[in-house]
Amino acid sequence: YHFRKFSNDGQFLICFSRNCQNLIVYRHSCLSYCSKGINCDNQDEFPIKGQKFEGHFSQLYSLNLACGGELICKDFFLVTDCNCYGIFATATTPDSDPPARRGAIPNIPSMEKITLYLVRLADGTIMDERKFHNDFIHLAHNAGIFMYDDFVSILSVRYQSIHVLQIRKAGMFVDVQT
Repeated sequence: YHFRKFSNDGQFLICFSRNCQNLIVYRHSCLSYCSKGINCDNQDEFPIKGQKFEGHFSQLYSLNLACGGELICKDFFLVTDCNCYGIFATATTPDSDPPARRGAIPNIPSMEKITLYLVRLADGTIMDERKFHNDFIHLAHNAGIFMYDDFVSILSVRYQSIHVLQIRKAGMFVDVQT
């Protein structure tokens, strides 16, 4: 697994499968430990369950996000202020010499397909998705996508535009302005 980070409230541990196709979410489970026996003062050894990952985390779900030539961008993850939804991205590998397209800046790399997913963290339901075709967005370390309150700004380098979306409480992207 690629461990990404905890959600802002610390409830969810966000991970990606080794092949960058699946989103895997864990919830922290408190380890309870009780020692029964004659020599209760000598607790030098932690129980075996507590020494394993599964003793501290339980897997909530595994969700296949990427298909075909797409891969999950393991360096990208945003969470809404309410900690209900996470935004994840999948993309194809960039083409450094893409064909010319109307409105596109020449000599800028292009990804055939970039998909942003709005996922409800509690159960793994994909609430909405937004696709960008033949575009280039800096996904690594959230460099080209910014979030403020319930607004998401997406910087399209190839088309020199900024897409502003709003995330509604019902779990959907709404176009605000480009």
